[in-house]
Amino acid sequence: MGRASLQRRLFVGAAIWIVLALVTTAVVLSVLFRDHLENELARRLDADFLQLVSQFDVDAQGRLLHPVAMSDPLYQRVLSGRYWQIERAGAVSLRSRSLWDARLETNTQHSGDRIRMNGPRGQPLLAVVRQITLPNVDEPLLLTVAASLAPVDAAVADFRRTTLIALGVLAAGLILAAALQVRLGLRPLGQLRGELARIRANEATRLSGDYPAEVAPLVADLNSVLAHNETLIERARRQAGNLAHALKTPLSIIDNEAQRMGQDGETRRAARLGHEVVAMQRHIDWHLARTRIAGRAGHGLATPVDEVMARLQRTLQRLYGDRGVIIEIETDPAVRFAGEQRDLEQMLGNLMENACKWARGVVQVSATADADTLVLHVDDDGPGMRGDQREQAIQPGQRFDETVPGSGLGLAIVSDLAEAYGGELILERAGLGGLSARLRLPKSAGGA
Repeated sequence: MGRASLQRRLFVGAAIWIVLALVTTAVVLSVLFRDHLENELARRLDADFLQLVSQFDVDAQGRLLHPVAMSDPLYQRVLSGRYWQIERAGAVSLRSRSLWDARLETNTQHSGDRIRMNGPRGQPLLAVVRQITLPNVDEPLLLTVAASLAPVDAAVADFRRTTLIALGVLAAGLILAAALQVRLGLRPLGQLRGELARIRANEATRLSGDYPAEVAPLVADLNSVLAHNETLIERARRQAGNLAHALKTPLSIIDNEAQRMGQDGETRRAARLGHEVVAMQRHIDWHLARTRIAGRAGHGLATPVDEVMARLQRTLQRLYGDRGVIIEIETDPAVRFAGEQRDLEQMLGNLMENACKWARGVVQVSATADADTLVLHVDDDGPGMRGDQREQAIQPGQRFDETVPGSGLGLAIVSDLAEAYGGELILERAGLGGLSARLRLPKSAGGA
């Protein structure tokens, strides 16, 4: 399972809590609003109850009378939702006109300030049911005043709909604000990632910029690690150089002794010893080259490709011109290599010299560039290499013809240097018939 980003986690968490909080708020507000409406309705029923008590009377025969209509006209309209009735000894003695011939099902156990019940046609009602006693009446009377809850339900539904719309707009605003807050809060991490990318792209050696207190210690630790690594790499290079210089004198002595042994007639032993000296020198050169390019970075450098190419052309033309080799170059003067001039000279020089050694008459060198990549092409019209030989050619010490001078390290060093800069060396068959070396390297941002 892929790891969710920190920004996504924070945003989703904030969005979930915002939605939960606002949904809870909507539910609580709806409950409170319903309670408020029911309380208001109960107070109105209390007032109507007192009015009913004040209006009915008892005649000389003990019969209940209600000569005056209630002030609310809904009690006179049939099934209007406002009802009252008076029960005596379990029988309905008086009822509002709105009840018509229906009856409110109540009993003495239901008496209280707020009772829910079903009215005519199953209407949900809120009722006030109380018992009262009168001086001229032997039995207690059960008075019920009720009102339909349908208006309350409708008002609550309208309130809930309006609240959901308002809270939905508020939720969208809060989620947008949370997204902006998360984005702004994590911006230093994005800046840190960009700085690390610049270091990886050989455009910087240290993390820079103003970071908040929570990130600053991490930046300081990373800079310390980078400084420590540079120190270790520089120390390794220096030790490798010292070791190489220390071995030069013994190797020279051994080589001289081998030559003297050859002059004294011990040619077989001298040849074997000389071969071992050459092998040791190859390994020293190979490891020195790898040590020098270890941890190398471009650090914003911009080396003109055309100048290096022209200088190598002049040098190699003098060396191989006697064999009839012609070196043709083609490049844009604006193209720049994002690295050190010495490294470009070593890579391009090895490729051009290798092509001159094997070419029958023509070596073509060109450079092209796109948005961020520089591609160098070195083609020759020599015998070329088979597919398996091209794969082995970049391995150190690989030589396919001992009659041609060289150590077998040139292409391997070029490949390692290219990899150190994040590029690659590709060997193919050239259109001229020989070997085509394509070298991909980073292009300087200031180049064409």
